[in-house]
Amino acid sequence: MAGQVERKVDYEVTSVDKSWKHERFLACISSNHEIAQTIIRKTARLASYYNSKWYVLYVQTPGESADKIPLSLQRHLINNFKNATELGAEVIQKTGKNISRAIMEVIEEKEITTVCIGKPHLKMWQIILKTSVFRELLKTLSRNDVDLVILS
Repeated sequence: MAGQVERKVDYEVTSVDKSWKHERFLACISSNHEIAQTIIRKTARLASYYNSKWYVLYVQTPGESADKIPLSLQRHLINNFKNATELGAEVIQKTGKNISRAIMEVIEEKEITTVCIGKPHLKMWQIILKTSVFRELLKTLSRNDVDLVILS
């Protein structure tokens, strides 16, 4: 009860103080169903806590096209979409080579305030940080005042 009162007061006081955008969460998932389940579950909890709209984004890369991805992964992906929808998310599916650009497009289209991603492996971080597209994504997040939450 106390938490609900705090959120209501925070919401009402903040909206009076400044031109305020309601939180909008974007959960970015891959075909790794276990990590995707965790991201969906934790983002759903955040969205519920903030009483906010939230989205799940899956970008199908050429390597994960229907003819290349195993049927079991396709089934898990569909189940994750269904689970996210049942938890209140709007599922967005895009196709393309550039995941960062797809994220940036959704941030701007849906006025996202917080992006939630899974924790990349250390080697993956080294690759990510070296790519100009990821640096552009970080600039987009900063320019649009969007928070990045890395979920473990």
